[in-house]
Amino acid sequence: MDFWTTPYGFLKAAAANSATVASQKIGSKNYTVVTFIGQNKAKVNGYINDQNMVEKVETWIDNPVTGDTLLEAVYTGYKDFGGLKFPTKMVRKQGDYPILDRTFTDVKPNAPANIQPPPAGGGQPPATTSRQLGDGVYLILSGYASIAVDFKDYIVVLEGGNSEANASAIIAEAKRLIPNKPIKYLFNTHSHFDHSSGLRRFMAEGTTIITHEQNKRYFEKVAGLPHTLNPDILAKSPKKPSIEGMTDKKVLTDGNHVVELYRLKDSTHNDGLLVAYLPREKVLLQGDGWNPPNEADAAPGPLNNAIYNKNLMDNIQRLKLNIETVVPVHYPPNNRPVTMAEFTRAVEKLAN
Repeated sequence: MDFWTTPYGFLKAAAANSATVASQKIGSKNYTVVTFIGQNKAKVNGYINDQNMVEKVETWIDNPVTGDTLLEAVYTGYKDFGGLKFPTKMVRKQGDYPILDRTFTDVKPNAPANIQPPPAGGGQPPATTSRQLGDGVYLILSGYASIAVDFKDYIVVLEGGNSEANASAIIAEAKRLIPNKPIKYLFNTHSHFDHSSGLRRFMAEGTTIITHEQNKRYFEKVAGLPHTLNPDILAKSPKKPSIEGMTDKKVLTDGNHVVELYRLKDSTHNDGLLVAYLPREKVLLQGDGWNPPNEADAAPGPLNNAIYNKNLMDNIQRLKLNIETVVPVHYPPNNRPVTMAEFTRAVEKLAN
């Protein structure tokens, strides 16, 4: 799709995909609109101006959060580069939000390129595993980490996965570990797509989503967005979402288990970033405050950020949390145990 939304990529794709042609006036400008159907069954429209230049390409893609999402690229400032007409300005938008704004100063046609296809097997979560963190408390690993807690009459799940498939795996494992109980609450650390792409699956389950209050209206809107290109379970069986907003602190308890939810103050990663703390088990679940490397005490990986690490540590100290086990949502691929002692050493290394 990235190739098809470039001017020459669009023209080649249109020629190969039985395109149709129509005329359309937008404002005071007349366009020839060339349309074909993409591999995801969505229209791909190219707007050709009166200079016979491709001025805009638009199509729709599926997004697990925003559903049928407009993707468009606008090209302006065409110049001649050694006999090749090419735009000097490109603006790409996704969901009407700019995601790329690029100016071209030079163009070389037919330059050599070595572009490799992505490895096969993407899109499906890894095999789901789980282990006990305490009595009635289970760590679930299926790509991203979650925790299931066995409350008296229901299940609480902390973090909901990065896709519908991932969320379904978490739900299945939670119900296997804690049978004959509904999942009443799903705790969401923050609104970034990789931490909210499983929420619609939990909404379809009838689960109440607990998130920071600034996300409440957003997630309610997300629940109603059309998903026609790739209908998910919520689209096939719509339900009114139950979203519960919190501010700086919320406590879930049944008189036995206790889960404390806190907002990380002064986080520059996300203003509504939340963590979950289990005081009896001395376990902290957090997303993006610290992403440990594959091997304990190895050099920090590319997903790490010293500012986020320090902010997490500052909040732990401010809240006086007694932690032994850290559960990062971005869990190490080898599923090894992660400790507070390791996090402390990592922060100390970054500070020196």
